[in-house]
Amino acid sequence: MEISNKPLTLKTMIANSSLLIGLLAMTLIAGIFLNLNIFQLINQNMPGGPLFWLNLTHLGDALVAVTLFSALLHKHSKWLCALTISILLSVIIVQGLKHAFDAPRPPAKLPVDQIRVLTPTLQDSVNLNNMKIDYEKLVDNRVDISAVWSLIQSDPSSKEALYWVPRMNGQITKKQFGIAFSKESLALKEGTYDGIYRPSNRSFPSGHSASIICAITLLLLYLKRAMWSLILPLIGLVVAGTRVVIGVHWPLDIAVGGLIGYVIALLGIWISQNTSVASWIIIRQFNALLPFAASIYLIVRPPVYPEVMLLEIICGGTALAFISLKYWQQRIKMHKD
Repeated sequence: MEISNKPLTLKTMIANSSLLIGLLAMTLIAGIFLNLNIFQLINQNMPGGPLFWLNLTHLGDALVAVTLFSALLHKHSKWLCALTISILLSVIIVQGLKHAFDAPRPPAKLPVDQIRVLTPTLQDSVNLNNMKIDYEKLVDNRVDISAVWSLIQSDPSSKEALYWVPRMNGQITKKQFGIAFSKESLALKEGTYDGIYRPSNRSFPSGHSASIICAITLLLLYLKRAMWSLILPLIGLVVAGTRVVIGVHWPLDIAVGGLIGYVIALLGIWISQNTSVASWIIIRQFNALLPFAASIYLIVRPPVYPEVMLLEIICGGTALAFISLKYWQQRIKMHKD
């Protein structure tokens, strides 16, 4: 992999990432004028099952992005400095905007017949999938709940179906209905219920889009080969777009999140090149530990949802193996010299 060590000017950075800027600009325009139409077109027509899309979208997770890209850049302190600064600023800005706007996600606004939600819903610390409880019998023993289940089966357009089907994790069975009802009842009783998708708000902007576009921009601007300037923007936009496919973000969220990631990446590069931050001892020590720490934590942390556990182990293990190999190669070379 050929890498440029020449300081990058703003003009050079913009010129080398013109395709990415163009794609983000088109996404922004589409999001402003055709937000709902584009959402429904993508969300309801993309082939593939939840396992594929959940794993692809997880590449935009901040920790996954940091793990993979810090492994690639582990020998270059200024690169790691730019990555660290950019991802950190991106997370702070995106989370600040999420809390400021508190915009509802698609599942909070659209009826079930207008959205496909692939990400697990009602995620919380309570596991009600208890094998000792007969959830089907629970439904049968409650006349009111049994009547609701009958309506769900007989009339998919009924208000009962529109309310409960999205809460059943894509499994329209009596058992899953019993689990969903029990889970929501407990959450309401404990005062912890906050919507079908947790969180059901804080949609704008997309944090995953900001993270992946930020990391892609950094890598794009440090590689010499023109081929990467064509491939990487497409990869970044596809990963960002999966947030629409799985039904948790609007196209406008994706566009703004991506633009934030792009601008913050440029800022991170400028800081690493034009200030002494990258040479600070604490920053150098942090950057030296970052690839190892991120890889190990990605392997051992509880996954956001079970479907991505294998991906996290593979990404963390591959990054850790790559860093370790490079480290021992360097030690052997130093010993020979």
